[in-house]
Amino acid sequence: MKQKLYKYLIIVISITAFSQVKSQTCGFGCLGLSGVYGGYSIQQYEADGLNNYLNSQFSFQKLDFNFSEGKGLRFGMNVVRADYGNFFFTFKGFYQFIIEEQTQIVSSRNIRSVDAKLEMNNWGVAIDLGIPLIGFIDWKIIDGSINFFTPKVTIKKRFNDIVLSEDVYSPTKVGMGISVGSGLIFNIVKDYISIEATGRYNFIEIENLSSDVDGSLIPSDGNSKLINKGGIQAIIQLNVGIPL
Repeated sequence: MKQKLYKYLIIVISITAFSQVKSQTCGFGCLGLSGVYGGYSIQQYEADGLNNYLNSQFSFQKLDFNFSEGKGLRFGMNVVRADYGNFFFTFKGFYQFIIEEQTQIVSSRNIRSVDAKLEMNNWGVAIDLGIPLIGFIDWKIIDGSINFFTPKVTIKKRFNDIVLSEDVYSPTKVGMGISVGSGLIFNIVKDYISIEATGRYNFIEIENLSSDVDGSLIPSDGNSKLINKGGIQAIIQLNVGIPL
């Protein structure tokens, strides 16, 4: 089912983007909100494999890591914007930095704390279809994207301020997911400056990560996934048009 969703979304993005470029004399900023944007993003997910691995590191103490929500910055470009008056279409690309960090205290003579950081950085391509709503507000009826994830986990064991060890785990392959959502565009200066608020649901699955030192995997049991399920994503961003 998921593979079919990937296929359909890729086909829709490719065909629709090509047809709009073909039918419009449209480049960066020629209509509406084409240009660049930047903003802030909050991403939820279920990381059972990562949490179970982190919490079972010590036989003498069970830790309480609970990775579930990352926050970070998002940058992108509205490559093509076709505005037909009654509705608009946008083809865009983006890159975002999502980070979540947690620390657990350890009751050991040699180790006092464990720091863990999950980076869920990803890039993607997206389309949205919307209509003017009321006054200066537009409604993005649907916003869909294909996302490519390159996650990383860093684990540090400390004795007070001294770092005893630092283990970095990187992806064995690039993870892919899709997201679907909707949102509102608030036009501050029509065609030039707007604020956009979007809510999405991200479908994410990350199998495992590999140690940069010895190739060991997390999760190491071979059954669970690092990220087993995606979740809701909230995005607020500033759009700057570059009309020609």
